[in-house]
Amino acid sequence: MDLADVAVELYALPLVEFTGARNARAKRARSEGQPLLAKQIAKLPKPSTAAWAVNVLARRRREELGQVLDLGASLREAQADLDPAAMRALGRERSRLLAAVVRDGREAARELGVKVSDAAAEEMEQTLHAAMADPEAAEAVRSGLLVRTLTGSGFEPVDLAGAVAVPGALPEPASPSAARQHPGQQRPGGGAEPEGTETPRMRRADVDAEARARERAQQEAAQREAEQQQAEESRRREREQAETDLADAEHGLAEAEAELADARAQADTASARRNEIAAELDRLRRRIDELEEDLAAAEREGAHADRARRLASRLADQGRRAVQRARDRLAQLP
Repeated sequence: MDLADVAVELYALPLVEFTGARNARAKRARSEGQPLLAKQIAKLPKPSTAAWAVNVLARRRREELGQVLDLGASLREAQADLDPAAMRALGRERSRLLAAVVRDGREAARELGVKVSDAAAEEMEQTLHAAMADPEAAEAVRSGLLVRTLTGSGFEPVDLAGAVAVPGALPEPASPSAARQHPGQQRPGGGAEPEGTETPRMRRADVDAEARARERAQQEAAQREAEQQQAEESRRREREQAETDLADAEHGLAEAEAELADARAQADTASARRNEIAAELDRLRRRIDELEEDLAAAEREGAHADRARRLASRLADQGRRAVQRARDRLAQLP
């Protein structure tokens, strides 16, 4: 397999699998003795989400994508033919078809587990718009090898530098059809007009060329105005999204600040309660110390009283014995 074959495999994978599969494929190429191919594979860039979603269209919605690109070819032909009616009709169809195909691409990406944001969807639409205006960009989109999205004004070729994983894998764009023969270059009989002779047919051709030039300028101005309106609409949506994000952020900040205030109030209450308990504990400890001193004094007083009681008891016993002895002597007297 060459680099293009490997790239087709890798860029067909779900986005989350790309890096691991690329590294494994490069390792395999090295083990098979293909160091140059391994180095080329390792350098393949992971596509952006929008570019990957366009690649999904190229593989899973190929018919729908083909309708978009075929419509682009028809638009280019109408512009070349200066057909304003066809351009208007095709322009309306372009808007409808682009929106539908972008929706298909987002749905196909969702089936592969990837959610395509509104911003990425806008990049998808810009890429398809550029592919409709430029045949080389169309081939890049058809390849399914995009690594970044495309943008184009419709007046200059689309910048494809670094947009395709393997640029050499793209086919050569079809050469434009030969220009129609100018009516003033042939006589009705087939002979050429004499050189330097100005005929009514040649003057009519000049008038027609000037009219086509004016109409082309008008069409280009209308297209620039439409693109400017599209850019303004994109900026408006971006601003609305930014304002929504700001409102959400401010709401989240208000809730966070309210929670912070509640937490601080709870912390202050807990701190005050702790201080009250600590003060009460200190008071109780001092009271315990006082009571312990009172208890020690009472115990000392009790011991002293107990000794006095025992002494008084002995003295009372001695007194009772003396009284008894005196009674006994008195009783013995005649």
